[in-house]
Amino acid sequence: MKPEQSRLARLSFFGLGALLMATLMLSLAGCSAEPIAREGRQLIKEGRVEAGLGKLQDATRADPSDYAYRTALSAQRDRVLFDLLGSADSDTAGARDVAAEETYRRVLALDPVNPRALAGLDAVLRVRRHRAEVQRAVAAEAKGQVELGLDLLNKVLVENPEHREAREARREIQSRRFKQVISSPQLRSRFTLPISLEFRDAGLRQVFDALAKGSGLNFIFDKEVRPDIRVSISIKDVLIENAIALLLDPNQLSGKVLNENTLLIYPTTAGKVREYQDLVIRSFYLENADVKQTQNMIKTMLKTKDTFIDEKINLLVIRDTPEVIRLAENLIAMQDHAEPEVVLEVEVMEILRSRLSELGLRFPEKFQFDADGLFKGQFSGTLNIKNDVGTTNLLSNPRIRVRNREKAKILIGNRIPVISSVVTPSSTTPVVTDTIQYLDVGLKLEIEPNIHLDGGVTMKVNLEVSTLGDSVTSRNGTIAYRVGTRNATTVLQLKDGETQTLMGLIQNDDIEMANRLPGLGEIPVLGRLFSNTRSDGQKTEIVLSITPRVVRNVPRPSLEVAALWSGTEAVYRAATPQLNPVNEATKAPIKQVLLPASPLPASAAAVVTPAPVVDALELTWKAPASVKPGEQFTVILEGTSKVGLLGTDLQLLFDPAALTVVNVAEGEWLKSDNAQTAFNQRIDKATGRIYATTRRSASSGVTGSGALLAVTLRANAVLGAAQLHLATAVPAVAGGGQLSVKGGAMLQVQVAATSGKLP
Repeated sequence: MKPEQSRLARLSFFGLGALLMATLMLSLAGCSAEPIAREGRQLIKEGRVEAGLGKLQDATRADPSDYAYRTALSAQRDRVLFDLLGSADSDTAGARDVAAEETYRRVLALDPVNPRALAGLDAVLRVRRHRAEVQRAVAAEAKGQVELGLDLLNKVLVENPEHREAREARREIQSRRFKQVISSPQLRSRFTLPISLEFRDAGLRQVFDALAKGSGLNFIFDKEVRPDIRVSISIKDVLIENAIALLLDPNQLSGKVLNENTLLIYPTTAGKVREYQDLVIRSFYLENADVKQTQNMIKTMLKTKDTFIDEKINLLVIRDTPEVIRLAENLIAMQDHAEPEVVLEVEVMEILRSRLSELGLRFPEKFQFDADGLFKGQFSGTLNIKNDVGTTNLLSNPRIRVRNREKAKILIGNRIPVISSVVTPSSTTPVVTDTIQYLDVGLKLEIEPNIHLDGGVTMKVNLEVSTLGDSVTSRNGTIAYRVGTRNATTVLQLKDGETQTLMGLIQNDDIEMANRLPGLGEIPVLGRLFSNTRSDGQKTEIVLSITPRVVRNVPRPSLEVAALWSGTEAVYRAATPQLNPVNEATKAPIKQVLLPASPLPASAAAVVTPAPVVDALELTWKAPASVKPGEQFTVILEGTSKVGLLGTDLQLLFDPAALTVVNVAEGEWLKSDNAQTAFNQRIDKATGRIYATTRRSASSGVTGSGALLAVTLRANAVLGAAQLHLATAVPAVAGGGQLSVKGGAMLQVQVAATSGKLP
C-alpha cells in the first residue's frame, strides 16, 4: 500500500469513529433528557410552573435535536401564561391588586415582553397610586386644604373618569364647600345666655350702643338709616339674636352679618336690598322629577325669577338668596322621587262549552227522471247518529309592569287586514287604489293604575273580547268583516297583593236544524223516522283575574320636609325666628353686663328682676375630650337634683359647619321607677338648634343623679374646637315652684387627628 493510500485509510477510520462517537453521545443525551422533561411536566401539574418550565428548558438544552421537547416547552409555557393572565385579570376585577401584581410579575419573569402582563401591571400600579391620591385628598380636606384635595381628585379623574371613590370624595367635598359658601356668617356674642331689655321711647342707636357694650358685638349703620328712630321695647329671657330681630323688623330695617361680631344695619328698601343682599347660584340635576314642573313650582312658591332649565340633562339652575336656595333644596328633595310602579298579574280565561247532536235519516234532496218519466239513478240516504260534547279553556297569564297613571295595554289575538279600494275616474282606464287597514280581533285589555301612598291601587279596567265573523264584499270590491264584541269597563280599588276576579261575560248560541221528508216527516212521533235533526249549542264565558303588586311607591315625607317655615310675604326665611325662654337663674350675670358705662336718660333702662327659686338642678356634660374628623360620638347631659324633677325643656345650640346631629335620644333618669315618659325632639339644621322636651307621667319626680339627654354627633372635617351650647334649660318640679339651673352651659370637644376617650 502506498503511503498516501495508508494516510487516507487512517483518516477514514478516524472519521468513522468520530461519527460513531457523536451518534453515541446524542443517544445518551436523548436518554438523559427524557427524565428531565418528565420531571418538568410533573412539576407543572403540581402547580410549580416556574420550576417545571425550567426543567423543560434543561431538557431542550440536553437534547437540542429533539423538536418534541421544544414543542412541549412552547405549549406548556403558553398554557401557563394563559392561566396566569386569567387569574391576574380576575384579581384585578375583584380589587385584589396585591395578588394581581404578584401574578403579573410571575408572567413577566417567564415572558419579559408580554404586552398583556405589562399593561395589566401598569393598571394595577395606577389603581394603587389613585387610591393613595384619594386618601391624600381626603386628609388634605380634613386639614382645611380644600383646594389641594380637589386638585388631587381631579388628577385621578383625568386618568380614570370612572373612579368611584374619587368621584364620591369630590362630590362630598364640593357639597360641604357649597354649604359653607351659602351659609352666612353667624353673630357670636361673648355671652350665650339670654337677655332681658326694657327701653321706653329711646333712640335706636342708643339701644344698639347698650347692646354693643354688653355683648361685644359691633353695629354699623348705613347712611340712610334715619337717626331719629325711637323705640320702646320690653322683652325678657330671649337670645341676643332675637332681641336684634325685634329691634330691626318693626322699624323696616334689615341686618347683614359681616363677620362673627359685626352687623351692618340698613333700611329694607328695594334699592338697599339689591345692594346688600348676597345671591347664590345653585345647580340641581334632577333624577326623576320633570324639570319644567319643578321650575314652575319654584317660581310659584318662592317667586324666583332667575331660573334656567336644560331639558336634555334635566338641569335646573337657580340664582337667589341663601335662604331661598335652602327652601328650594327642601322642595326639590320632596318632589324628586321616582315614579311609583306596579306589576299587574293578569289571568284571562275563555271557557268554551260546545254541544253538537245530529240524529235521524237524511234523505236525498232531489231525484232525477228521464224524458219518459222513468226514475233515473239510485235511491240513497244517510243515517246520522252523532252526539259531541266538549269543553275548551283558553288561558293567558301575562305579567306587565307599569308606571303610575300610565296605561298598560294587552292584546291577545290577531290583526286582520281590511282592504278597501278607491276608484279614480280617468279618460282611458279607471285607476284603482287599494288601501289596507288592520283590525284588532281577539282580547284587548287596558288598565290604568293609580297608586296611593298607603299601598292601595285604583285601576281603570277596559276589557273587550271580539270574534271575527263572515266577510262582506261591497260593490266596489271593499272587503269588510262582521265582528262580534263583548265589553266590560269598571274601576277597582285593591290593596297590594289583593286579587279580584271579573266574570259573567257569557255568549250563548243555540242552533236547531231539521231535514224532513215532506209529508211523512210531519207525522207526530212516526215522523222522526223520516227526518234528520241537528242541534248545535255553544256557550263561551270570559273570566278575568287581576292582582296588583306595588314594587315602588313614593316615600311619605317626614314632617320636617312636609312642613317648611318660609318666612313672610316680603322676606323668605328657612327657620322660624322664635323667641327662646330661659329660667331665672341664668339671667343674673347679664344684669351687670347690659348696663352701659354712662347712665342712661330717664326714658331708657335695662332691667332684670330675678325670681325666687327653691333649689338648683346641677347639669354636667359627659363627652370625649377629642374626636377625629368624620368620627361619630355621643355626648350625655347628666343632672343632679334634690327636688323631685318631673321633666325638662332643653334648647341646645351647635355649629352646623362643625357638627352634624345624627340622633337625639331620651336619657334614662326620668324613666326611673318604670314611669312612662313623653319625649319630643326637633332638630333645626339651618339655624343649628336642638329642641328636646321630656315629661314623666307619674305625679312624683325623680331625685339624685342620672342622664337627661343623649346627643349623637358626627364631627365634620373642620379641625379645632367644636362647641355645643345649652341655651335654655327649664325644669319642671313636682308640686309646682321653680328650680334654678347650674352648670352645663357649654361643651367643647376638640376635633383633632387623634381621638380621645370619655373621661
